Amino acid sequence: MVINSRRSEFEIISEILTLAKSGTKKTRILYQTNLSYTQLQSYLKHLLKSDMLKIENSSSTKTYLTTEKGKEVVENINKALKDLRIS
Repeated sequence: MVINSRRSEFEIISEILTLAKSGTKKTRILYQTNLSYTQLQSYLKHLLKSDMLKIENSSSTKTYLTTEKGKEVVENINKALKDLRIS
């Protein structure tokens, strides 16, 4: 079986949630995930609406933080991806 070298949406979601586990800014997520601003906005909107990510406001910056639900999703995605790569 040949697996596409491009990232799936699940892999991108896992990357975003992993980066935000200890809290991070939007700019860091943007650069680390190598997404366009529009793509990132779409993913963040979805993750916030799904309660996998939350925003913590401090002074003048927004920090994105992975929720417990988001952490469980990351574990499940990573396990599924690992199982798929073994075969």
